[in-house]
Amino acid sequence: MALQPEHVLSPEVTEALADALRPVELAATERDLMRARILNRVKAAPPDGTATIRAHEGIWQDYAPGVQIKILHQEPKLSSMTFLVRMAPDSVVPLHDHVQEEHCLVLDGEASMGEHILHAGDWHVALPGSTHHNFSSRTGCLLLIRAEMR
Repeated sequence: MALQPEHVLSPEVTEALADALRPVELAATERDLMRARILNRVKAAPPDGTATIRAHEGIWQDYAPGVQIKILHQEPKLSSMTFLVRMAPDSVVPLHDHVQEEHCLVLDGEASMGEHILHAGDWHVALPGSTHHNFSSRTGCLLLIRAEMR
């Protein structure tokens, strides 16, 4: 058995403490105050000079069969934007060229360009003048992309 630091409780002690806890019913006023504090935190504005888009916000738009995008941020002065791409299993992104660099981070699933497969956590950059052929997903995937505005 591995030694644990003194400040860490053993699994047996942790389980015994958890079993000994009993739920406590809050009074209506306490419950309402706690709920209000939680909702105020959720609704709190982001810090000055920042922007936040929550996971449930934004609109998924159809891009191609089985492929949707959700625009997160646009920078017209740079003619670029950041967006999510959600691909269903066996979907294909239409052939496209790149005028600017396109940065792609695979968040979930896998995407491929022919035999070149990208997995969750992989980063891919398409250089200006390059063309994406056969960009598809066998499993389905979620991508974070920063690319030129079209």
